[in-house]
Amino acid sequence: MRNRRWTFLVTFAFLAMGVITPAVAPPKTARVAQELSVVGPIVGEVTEDGALLWVRANQEAIAHIEYGTDAELTTARFTDQVPLTSERDFTATVQLDGLMPRTRYFYRLHVRDAQDPSRAFIGPVGQFVTAPGEDEWVPVTFAYSGDAGQAYQPFRLFDAVRLAQPDFFLFLGDTIYADQGPGPVAKTLEQYRQKYLENRRDAAFERLAREASFVVIWDDHEIANNANRTHPRLPVARRAFLEYWPIRQSEGDDARLYRSFRWGRALELFLLDCRQYRSPQAERDGPSKTMLGAEQKAWLKAALLASPASFKFIATTVPLKYHTRDSWEGYRTERQELLEFIRAHGLSNVIFLSADVHYAAVLRHVEGVVEIIAGPIAQFPSPVAFVGRRPEVEFTATGMYTYALVRVSREGGVPRAEISIFNAAGKRLHTTRVP
Repeated sequence: MRNRRWTFLVTFAFLAMGVITPAVAPPKTARVAQELSVVGPIVGEVTEDGALLWVRANQEAIAHIEYGTDAELTTARFTDQVPLTSERDFTATVQLDGLMPRTRYFYRLHVRDAQDPSRAFIGPVGQFVTAPGEDEWVPVTFAYSGDAGQAYQPFRLFDAVRLAQPDFFLFLGDTIYADQGPGPVAKTLEQYRQKYLENRRDAAFERLAREASFVVIWDDHEIANNANRTHPRLPVARRAFLEYWPIRQSEGDDARLYRSFRWGRALELFLLDCRQYRSPQAERDGPSKTMLGAEQKAWLKAALLASPASFKFIATTVPLKYHTRDSWEGYRTERQELLEFIRAHGLSNVIFLSADVHYAAVLRHVEGVVEIIAGPIAQFPSPVAFVGRRPEVEFTATGMYTYALVRVSREGGVPRAEISIFNAAGKRLHTTRVP
């Protein structure tokens, strides 16, 4: 008894002096509940029988899509469930297959907490239209623009686009400005992701995304200003781009972004990657200097020759002529090679779509192609277009936000493209027709 008492007194004294500490059971790891929030969805890569839907949550979650052909979704189907994990910043792309051509689909996003199914999110009903069958000739309307800087929100131009009810929207580069504020210049993967999130929360963008599908390609500001193939952050910037847009990647080449889309026999849209294969701008121009790289250039030539579409739209994020060396002006030898290829093979109704320079223009180049320039969506609008007289220039609009609306139809059996430039208020500024 005395020994036990003595031991107790000594132990108590040591505890009081801090010489020993009491054994405490390790605390249980408590999961801190946070409100489940969701960004998206965005519909992209729509074909005659499929589509991709992008979504992001703020924590680990499970997503799936309810979809059907009636607005009330009374006969809807559900996709498989897709996990949203931290590895991809809680983003995922859900694939819809087995769709019918030339059909309007309605959809609703369902997301639930990965650990607590009672915590769930159900989104509003959105819609998109599928492309017609490849052998069908069906009129089509699409809109395009580029250059959306986070500091210039709200993106009111997207509301004007939405009211025009395009079948799809082509986002032609500079979908973020990773190298500008607010916040630090993006250098890490997390910082690139944050730049995308800042733009995704724009209300006008969300409204357009619920009513139209997107086709997207990047330009330099998703990486850094005037980026080329030597930029050290190109891989991390590409990863963020692919995480934050619904892009159907090429089998065997996860880095490939250039691709094409058909809308029946009315049009084919060729999306060029003008960044990750290009030679440095400072290099002397000549046969070895390239904007596209050998593989992409060979693909474009073969695809143009094989296309049965009435109109061939080439989406090049930088303009063809009369600009700095960051545009095709710095790659004249390759530019001339492409234009000569189009002329030599008698390819008609070839229209180049470009952005990047923060003003709108229509040019009819002497080589026989038409070029449309649109933008910006929301970025400092250029107060000037071309310096000096340019006989190829049909129209310019400076000092404002703009987009182009393209309508492809047939008049008396003859295919025709009508391209109009609109400002952010929805006012038509100019219309040109091809042929």
